Amino acid sequence: MRICKARRRRSFTIPNDLVEEILSRLPVKSLMRFKCVSKAWHTLISSHQFAKSHFQRASQNPNRMNVLVLTNNCVLSSGCEALFQSRAIHGQPVDVDFHGFPLWGKGHVEKNLASCNGLVCIELYNVDKWTTQYLVWNPSTKSYKNIPSPTSTNFSVSSYLRRFGFGYDYSTDDYKILRPYNSDHIPMLRIEIFSLKTFTWRTILLDEDDNFIRSSPFIENTIYCNGAIYWSAKRNWKPSIIYFDLADEIFHELPWPESVSYYFRGESSGKYYDKSGAWELGTFGEHLCLAVCTAESCSDICMQLWVMKESWTRLATIPYRGFFLRPVCVSRNGENFLLQETPVKGVGVNFKLTVFNLKKKAYRKTPYDRRKTIVETTTYVESLYSLDCNGGLNQHFQEESSKGH
Repeated sequence: MRICKARRRRSFTIPNDLVEEILSRLPVKSLMRFKCVSKAWHTLISSHQFAKSHFQRASQNPNRMNVLVLTNNCVLSSGCEALFQSRAIHGQPVDVDFHGFPLWGKGHVEKNLASCNGLVCIELYNVDKWTTQYLVWNPSTKSYKNIPSPTSTNFSVSSYLRRFGFGYDYSTDDYKILRPYNSDHIPMLRIEIFSLKTFTWRTILLDEDDNFIRSSPFIENTIYCNGAIYWSAKRNWKPSIIYFDLADEIFHELPWPESVSYYFRGESSGKYYDKSGAWELGTFGEHLCLAVCTAESCSDICMQLWVMKESWTRLATIPYRGFFLRPVCVSRNGENFLLQETPVKGVGVNFKLTVFNLKKKAYRKTPYDRRKTIVETTTYVESLYSLDCNGGLNQHFQEESSKGH
């Protein structure tokens, strides 16, 4: 009897590194609840280092990838794998009651999304007033920060090269918002960069000899991938892909797939028609993806999907249905692609999501509530990256608080 009592008094302690290993495998929703278990767990789960290790593991798990759908009256979130298996979009409504940042207000306001490492950056561009607001948000932890207004104001809408970019700088462990523009008074292209660490905007000027960057208008699509922000562009009326390295803050050009023809010939007239604007950038996992409309004649137009690994590799050739297609995400088995249908310019502004099955070579619609019009979509990996656990942000707010006292 005494032996039994002695055994009962023994306690089993799990090593801290094993606790961290177990916790790093759990979803964010569970971890947010587990902060209440003890002070030690709260400190661990709230740490920036744990958030990084958790994200690295989550980014390898397809079940942690989500699609965020911004509509005309709400925001929906759905797991990518669940969406591939479902016949319709059954996303969960997301709380987007941001103080001082109304998503659905009065006036003509364009809404754009960009995502990186589980964080989503939202841009509200007021077409009438030529003003822009930014907000960085983590849909998983529901934390967000309003971004101060850019330093450049009152510029002409025709000279502002929209679209902004958002990404992560590995060299400084910092998130940055990139905003290219040129003013009426100074035609040279300028890049405004906002740092979440310093919580400030700064401006850089491109080299005056860099005629390629200054003469290449950006097409409205940016994608973050592996430390760089990518834009679609044209150089000498030919398609081009340029990217801005967030570490060295220099523009580079990415070679176009050599075998892709971006002109097709009309059967009746024999003339060549430019289709070089018919392409979209996206990401499939950790790789940049390109969807391009190509053909040799009007009767055989198709869409090709390319992925950049060590070089461009063609994933699939799919039928053209009168829409440009932007790659959104790929299923775990690599057989299904989620694509956003982008209408041809001048046709409309309504976006739709569709799934293409590579094995069956067939499209599958993803029906949703017709009262909701899709405005924009992006993907995000479930993460613990709370804006409050960024050392630069904490330092900024501590300094502001001390000034107030």
